[in-house]
Amino acid sequence: MKADITLVEQTQRDILKYISNNKESALPKEQEFVELLGVSRVVVREALSRLRAVGIIETKRKKGSVVVTPEVFGVLKSIVASGLLDRDTLRDLYELRLMLEIGMSDFVFMNKTESQMAQLDKIVGEEDELWDRMARAADASVRYELSKQLTDVDVRFHSTLFEMTGNKSLVDFQYILRHLFTLYYPKTNNDYHSRTLVSHISLYNILRTGTADAFRMGMRLHLKTQFDNMESILDKTFNKQ
Repeated sequence: MKADITLVEQTQRDILKYISNNKESALPKEQEFVELLGVSRVVVREALSRLRAVGIIETKRKKGSVVVTPEVFGVLKSIVASGLLDRDTLRDLYELRLMLEIGMSDFVFMNKTESQMAQLDKIVGEEDELWDRMARAADASVRYELSKQLTDVDVRFHSTLFEMTGNKSLVDFQYILRHLFTLYYPKTNNDYHSRTLVSHISLYNILRTGTADAFRMGMRLHLKTQFDNMESILDKTFNKQ
């Protein structure tokens, strides 16, 4: 069994090498690969299936297998959605999100548009209104519903920042970002709000009148609670999957 797996992996590499050396989009048929690579049809079929699963090839009617440009985060989206991630992988994704948000400041400033700034302005306005309603709400069920709306606003704010970079791969990463956001602590009290050193409105103002360096520092302070509570958040996330 182990030898079969190794043979499939080798065949997969051989097919990728063929793709690299031949710029045509249409691939040979299975039987042609059998003769070309000297392996069984079962092995070729499994190797092609794996390449199809990661988005490198597609099967099209009347054309057979063709090479396509894969989405960088395509497979990762499916894995995240499966709910089968272990704690170490969750940690890696969580840390990756923090690294990206702090590190993308220059690209946000370089590519931001007035339309996107107007979108952020609307988002922070909605958030301010929701926190005001949260401060006045006594009923636990009402506060819970407001907390879900605040989570949605949180996601929209940070997703817009990713869009501002103009980087397609980072935009695709938003799916993973959304998944991670839904696993944070519910924002059901104003104490959480007060512990956020730099708010969304502050980040918006820095984007409007500040510098990329100031925004980078602001983002670092904004995410401080995520750093400070990382272990407890990961515990909760892992148990919630």
